[in-house]
Amino acid sequence: MTDINPINDLTYKKTLKYLIVILFFSTILISLGIMLSNEHYRHSIIYITLNIAAGFATILGMIALYRHKIIGSHGKSYLFLTLGIALWFFADLNLLYLYFFNGIEEQKQISISDIFWIGGYIFLSLHLISVIRTISIKKISKTIAISLVIVVIFLIFNLIHSSMHSLLIHNGDINRIEKEFGIINLIITILYPILDLSLIIPSVIILVNLYPDYQHSIPWVLSSLSLLINAIADNGYVDDFIRGSSTLWKWDLFYINDFILMAVALYWFNKFHISNSLKENKNKKINNK
Repeated sequence: MTDINPINDLTYKKTLKYLIVILFFSTILISLGIMLSNEHYRHSIIYITLNIAAGFATILGMIALYRHKIIGSHGKSYLFLTLGIALWFFADLNLLYLYFFNGIEEQKQISISDIFWIGGYIFLSLHLISVIRTISIKKISKTIAISLVIVVIFLIFNLIHSSMHSLLIHNGDINRIEKEFGIINLIITILYPILDLSLIIPSVIILVNLYPDYQHSIPWVLSSLSLLINAIADNGYVDDFIRGSSTLWKWDLFYINDFILMAVALYWFNKFHISNSLKENKNKKINNK
């Protein structure tokens, strides 16, 4: 049931305003701090910041899961979301370890991080599907149209870049790519933009069909936007990665802010969605006595 209490509605708007301000300034400060940092320390700052953001989001997910339990569709949704974020956190934690203990700045070979990332995609896709099952899809034609447009744009973008690579890559570059990455590593790397479609399409469906209700819509909007940002970053990262760009770190800014956005969504879940749900269940138990 939608909460239409004007006092609660005012609280939602006030909290949302504060969160937007926090998101804006944290994004600006973190991004500028990394971009203006000394190149020698930049990777250290990125990996530490990325893992702090990922760890914080994972903790908030675990709190949400503990408070709500695995009950009903929302409980399963929190479970899938938390598992997905946790797996991505473990992947980034492994990168942090490889950087500080092995001196590896960019992972160019398949590692345990890839297993965690791919596993994360599976659980986050299940999270989005479980959210779709809880909302009523009324704008079917609009949803299909927007989804098709985004898929077509996605495919065209990747085809253009693939064609450009085919035209610009010389024999020396082909040998470099095969030697530097290996066929299997290259296939896994290219797989990520494809996996992003499993996040993009459900996220778009959710964003198009959300009803105007602060308590329920805000966290779904934030979490869906978070996964969309991750998908955009993956496409850019993979393109630069294959070309051997020296500025791969710029995409890490998206990943960091992606986790921050997800943390804000989980904060909202805990503060309003789960708290109100627990109050309703408590009142029902009291009334049934």
